[in-house]
Amino acid sequence: MATWPGNDYWFDPVDGRAIAYRVVGRVALTTGGPFGAPPPHDRSIERFARFCDDNGWVPVFYSVDGSLQPLFAEMGWSTTVVAEETVIRPQQWATTGKKWQDVRTSINRAERAGIRAQWTSFAALPLSTGVQLSDISEEWVADKDLPEMGFTLGGLDELRDPAVRLMLAVDENGRVEGVTSWLPSFRDGVVIGWTLDFMRRRPDSINGVMEFLIAESATRMRDDGIEFMSLSAAPLAHTAGSGEGDLTGMDRILGFLSASLEPVYGFRSLLKFKRKFQPELHPLLMAYPDPVQLPAIGIALVRAYLPQLSVRQAATLARGRS
Repeated sequence: MATWPGNDYWFDPVDGRAIAYRVVGRVALTTGGPFGAPPPHDRSIERFARFCDDNGWVPVFYSVDGSLQPLFAEMGWSTTVVAEETVIRPQQWATTGKKWQDVRTSINRAERAGIRAQWTSFAALPLSTGVQLSDISEEWVADKDLPEMGFTLGGLDELRDPAVRLMLAVDENGRVEGVTSWLPSFRDGVVIGWTLDFMRRRPDSINGVMEFLIAESATRMRDDGIEFMSLSAAPLAHTAGSGEGDLTGMDRILGFLSASLEPVYGFRSLLKFKRKFQPELHPLLMAYPDPVQLPAIGIALVRAYLPQLSVRQAATLARGRS
């Protein structure tokens, strides 16, 4: 995601690690945490914060691994859970048992309908198939009556990255019923994991086509010896709730954003869907230095996810919230 348009990059002069970020107003929102070879003592986060302060920006580490929470606590920063990454271990993949009944039913339904799974890349697709993917994406956006979200969510353009792989559901006539895209994770130049990004289906496709695609992807990754398969995180949706009386100011702002976006984008429903696959849940945090900046941070998040949001569309969101 760090390579997607809209990001700038800060390179640590001490250890050479990098941080992808974008400045929205006066807020510098990161895309995850530092990346590169980890040093024995990771202080690149503190150095990036000083870099932001020198430029008059408020640093906000967004969607970072929960293991960084002690470091932020040591720095005196506040943190809140913004999402949960859903992780599957392909080498343990199996769909036996009662809890997997819905997934097995979806696989069987797709097979009876003559739908097959195709693991490929965008560059390898014939022109007619690429046009179908564009049509599916455009139908999805048109149905929302709101712009497609960005920032940590890829769209059709990100499918064209040569490192990205696609798993398509294709019927006997070559009609694409659904598509998922997968972003690679490397260790020593070898892919060890794939992360789900783009996920679309035709409005009139059979029920369960997305379950079929994810199950087929897990089977493919198991056979390829992949270590982990991430179904990614649904933005602003998680199970790590706190009592109403324990909510921080940022929890309330994020809760408002989540509730406003839910009727249109369905992130809570998406998280519920991903939990069908019995994943591990790994909390992702947002960390920020000063609660006084909460209103500006909330506005920056909306503008990062929906940079093309018009006044009319903002009113649509507000009506959905009410």
